[in-house]
Amino acid sequence: MASSEKKRPLIEENTNETVSSIPSRPPLKKRFTSSMNVQQATSQANTLPAIHTPTTAATATTFIATSSTSTSTSDTPMEPLGRIDKFPMANIEFPIDSSTFTKEALLTHMRSAKEEANYLEQKHDALEQTFINKEATQSLLRIEWNLIQSEILFMAKILVNLDLPEPSVPLSTKMTLEEQKDWCYNSLLTIKELGTKALTRLESWSKHAELIERRFRLEDDIMLKRVIVSDWLKNEIVDLEQCYKRGELVMRELQQRLQHLEDETKAAEGNVVLAKEQLAETTEKLENCIQELSAVCRRRDRAKSKTVAALTMGGLGGMTDSGPSTAADDQPASSSVKKEKQEATLEKGSAEEQSVKTQLEEHRLILSAREKEIDDLKKDRQNLLQDEDRLLSMFKLSEERLLETEYVKTLQLSIDHYKNRCHDLEQKRVELERELDKMSAARKQLIEQIKSEKVSQGMTMESEIRRMEGDLNRIRGQRDSFQSLVEEQKIKESKEKEGYDKIISFATQGKTRIASLESRIDKLKNDQEMAGPFEKEANMYNSLKKQLSHMEILLSSLQLIEKKETQESHFDIKAMQQALEKWSSHSLVKQYDQIYEDSQKSALMVDFLEKNESHLLEEIDRVASIYGKLEEQQSKKVFDFAQKRDQMLKLQAEILKYAQTFGSLLSAKEKQMSTVLSLKATREKQQELIKQLEEKEKNLEIQVIEKENELRKLNRNIEEDRIDLEDISHVCDDYRVTIDQNEILLVEVTLMEEEKQLQEEIRENYEKMKKKWEKMSQGDNSAEQQLAEECDELRVMMKNES
Repeated sequence: MASSEKKRPLIEENTNETVSSIPSRPPLKKRFTSSMNVQQATSQANTLPAIHTPTTAATATTFIATSSTSTSTSDTPMEPLGRIDKFPMANIEFPIDSSTFTKEALLTHMRSAKEEANYLEQKHDALEQTFINKEATQSLLRIEWNLIQSEILFMAKILVNLDLPEPSVPLSTKMTLEEQKDWCYNSLLTIKELGTKALTRLESWSKHAELIERRFRLEDDIMLKRVIVSDWLKNEIVDLEQCYKRGELVMRELQQRLQHLEDETKAAEGNVVLAKEQLAETTEKLENCIQELSAVCRRRDRAKSKTVAALTMGGLGGMTDSGPSTAADDQPASSSVKKEKQEATLEKGSAEEQSVKTQLEEHRLILSAREKEIDDLKKDRQNLLQDEDRLLSMFKLSEERLLETEYVKTLQLSIDHYKNRCHDLEQKRVELERELDKMSAARKQLIEQIKSEKVSQGMTMESEIRRMEGDLNRIRGQRDSFQSLVEEQKIKESKEKEGYDKIISFATQGKTRIASLESRIDKLKNDQEMAGPFEKEANMYNSLKKQLSHMEILLSSLQLIEKKETQESHFDIKAMQQALEKWSSHSLVKQYDQIYEDSQKSALMVDFLEKNESHLLEEIDRVASIYGKLEEQQSKKVFDFAQKRDQMLKLQAEILKYAQTFGSLLSAKEKQMSTVLSLKATREKQQELIKQLEEKEKNLEIQVIEKENELRKLNRNIEEDRIDLEDISHVCDDYRVTIDQNEILLVEVTLMEEEKQLQEEIRENYEKMKKKWEKMSQGDNSAEQQLAEECDELRVMMKNES
């Protein structure tokens, strides 16, 4: 037992140094598993991405450092390993002498190394999964950021008319942190510039809109308001046409980009087809390698069975020829073993029986160890087959596993989100279209109502204008008639003035006649004094003298009345002239008021004439009686009254003339009273009509203002709804474009990710299979060499003992 353990030294995989005294090798299972675990750890550390290299490098350096320190410091024998709590590093130094350790210590160390390797594999898988998740989130954020930036640039080109340069280099994972910061800073500056320019454009547009609204509110004329709104609409239409043209240019650019992307996708599809063909070739090669590997495993099993049979038979003659190189290489080891065996046999003093027993025990131990190794190899073979199936399943990458990845799930969620959003926007668009149709129908109805109201208002206004024109013509006719009446009145007054002048001349003549009569009466008095019998004539003379004085008083009163009448007639003429001037300059109401004042004045004149008419008639009757008495006196022929008769005739003629003038004045008064009454009635009617028209005008103005306010509100609402609809349509178009781009990018990203994953997995599987194949081939050769060496040693020992 001790001799067999001395012959199996442990060989380190990472170093080629050996101990000066050649120790024995460990069993095949321990050697194979330790090398496999270390190489798997190193291969997995090499296949990690670039971002996780610091952590894996740190773990690898710690592992190598601990192993190197352990090899340098462990010159003394090692204690058996205790219980492992948290996957510590292997504390065995390489190369060492296996005689210092027991089998249990080595087994515990092997278990700890396996557990540590499993822990490192799990940690590597977790780190790889976190790295994949982080890459997926970063790629999603990168895609969304690029889409947002491109969408903002497109909107700026279409709406704001800004030609901003697009980012030359997109954000990618190959950039360093500083480059990513610079890229983000530059993109932030471009978006900031775009925002400031868009804000200035919006502020200028809002100021222009406020100015137009202020002008619209300040203007009272509807035509000017329409002109302002039409000019604004024309400018807006021109801006929209320019935006439409810019949108067409952007659409052309997008179509060119889409064509370029389609070409690139076709090229990528061709590359994918080539990669699939290469993948098929590599799968065929892998299957061939697996078949060759299975054949080698079968040959190894047959060779092992032959060696075991040879050991059981006690002879290894055939095996000595198969490995001459190994025997030649291990001659110094066999010589040292011979010396040790000879010393042991001399000390023990064993006989041939003891040697046979020891040989049988050693053969039994070797057989049991080889059986265990064969069982372990079978288990390893099964594990390899399972790993092969697992790698093949990973190499195929079914759709279920792809759907289980976080990246695909996030993309599916984003697709569902955008689909739901598009559906909601489509429903909103349909609702807005319905509301727009309703509003357009209501607007048409309102326009028709307004048109009908305008037509009815125009008809009513035309009828009112015609009626007012008729009233105006009628009033003008009345004015002309009044002017003719005034002219007639002027003619009458001129005639009356002439009559008054004649009366005054007659009165002066009467005065002179009376003066002459007085002088004659004085003469007659003198004559009466001279002649007494003429007393009666003197009394008559005195009475006549009194009557003449009374007549003078009457004449003076008549003159005063005539002066007053002439002054009043002058005042009437001036008032009529002023009324005519006001009629030509002022409105109808003032003209009616003037006419009313004139009518009042004429009424006062008529009242005055009516009051003085009886007095004048009494005076005229009295004068007539006086003249009658005078005629009687003249008929007595006491004196010569020829002149008195002539004067009486003249006075009678004047009385008749005055009677005619008074009749004409009464008829004129009646006519004026009738005209005044008719004018009063017409004035009242016209005042009522004017009040009604003013009320109607006020009501119509209120209705027009209300309708104009309603129209303004409706126009504003329509414009706002139109702008909202246009914005929503633009947003829908943008979302459609972004969804199409997202779908295209999603397909491209999925294809690229699948291709990358397939390539990486193919490379990893190929490297792992290659390394496993090399390890298996190296393990088979070492096992055969070890078996051959042990057989040679046993043969030499048996010969020496014999």
